[in-house]
Formats: sequence, C-alpha cells, structure tokens
Amino acid sequence: MIKPYYEENGITIYHGDCLEIMPSIETACAIVTDPPFAFTGGISNGRSAECSDQFFSYWWRSVCDGLTRICGPSGSGFVWCDWKTAGSIAAGFTPKKQTYDYWRLSQMLFHYRGMPGMGQPFRSSVDMIGYIRGPKHQNPPIPNTTHNLITSYWYYGKHDFHPSEKSTKVATMLIEWCSKQDDIIFDPFMGSGTTVVAAKQAGRRAIGIELEERFCEIAVKRLAQGVLDFNA
Repeated sequence: MIKPYYEENGITIYHGDCLEIMPSIETACAIVTDPPFAFTGGISNGRSAECSDQFFSYWWRSVCDGLTRICGPSGSGFVWCDWKTAGSIAAGFTPKKQTYDYWRLSQMLFHYRGMPGMGQPFRSSVDMIGYIRGPKHQNPPIPNTTHNLITSYWYYGKHDFHPSEKSTKVATMLIEWCSKQDDIIFDPFMGSGTTVVAAKQAGRRAIGIELEERFCEIAVKRLAQGVLDFNA
C-alpha cells in the first residue's frame, strides 16, 4: 500500500509517478487536471506546431486508462490543453477498438485571462479547457445558458507557486460544475496544489499526485492557508 505524502480533512496527496500510484486509487467522482502538455510540441522537441505522437499515443493513453477506471462510466471533469494538443488529449480517451461506450472530450471551454501571452503576430490570451465525460454521465446541474467562455483575470508570467500555475478561482468553478458536496476530485498532475486547494474551498474531498516533492510541500502549505488562498 502506498503511503500518502499528506492526508488531512478529506485531502490526500501522493508524491510520485501518477502511472505508478493510480492503480492503488480506488475511486473518485471527477477529474480536474493540468497535464504537462507544454512539453509535447514547440521548442521542447524542435517543432513549431506539432505535438509528439509518441508522447500521447503511449504515455497519455495509459494515463487516460487510469482516469476512466478511477472515475468510472458516470464520471466527468476538465483537462487543460492548448490548440496543438487538444486533438491528442481527446485521442487518449478513444478506445483502440470501435465502440460508443467510452469517455470522450465533449466540449471545449476557453478561459480569457485578460492579458496577452506568447505568440506572433497574434498574442494568445486564452487557456483551453477540455470538458470530458464518461458514457453514462448525466448532464451536470449547469444552466443551458452557460457560455463556454470564462472571463477572469490571470497574470501571464511568473506566479507564486508554480511556472504553469492555474487560477484557483477558475478551478473552483470547474469543480462546482462537475461535482457535488463531499465528492472526490482527482488530479494526477497536482503541481503546486491548485485543484486540491479549490476542492477544499468548494467543500469537496480531493486526491492529488505530484512527481516533484517540492511542489507537494508547497501544496501542503497552501492548504494550510485555507480561504486566504482563494485568488492565488
């Protein structure tokens, strides 16, 4: 049995490789996660507009197999991505043999940060967030008038806790859209703990996995701050 790095008040954190730890996790209700998609294309592998097929075809598909097992056919959630990797994110959930009984990337949300990022000649000012759902997932309690554009200022550049840190405010919104009070939210790429902090603030339980111990330590400190970390 794998010993948690941290376990308190319904929040559990594991330090290690998600593929090694996920088999020991029995169940969760929903997924809210930010996988390391930035390393699948661009400067990281010498290409400007392609993601690495090898990365997603093998590693990401294995991750998706674990995610769908843990949350089951009734689960749902959100996965951050970008325009280069959205197709590969979706393909990771697609089964190798033809069937209609599988998880899928159902829709795409866009978080307008209110601040330009990188790009030339057009500067990116949005984050993309894929809405994923299992084959037996019931429609969430979201009004049918809800837009797929989230407008919430988020500084593009260095952050206090992690280089790829996401908005706790936006993460809380996603969690409330895909779960109920006391449900378990799962994040296999926890980073500095944005998802688990948001889950705690939303009255949910959470399980997070992080490969780097220094970020596990930061997540624990953020959890100790409670509601003071809402806009971090």
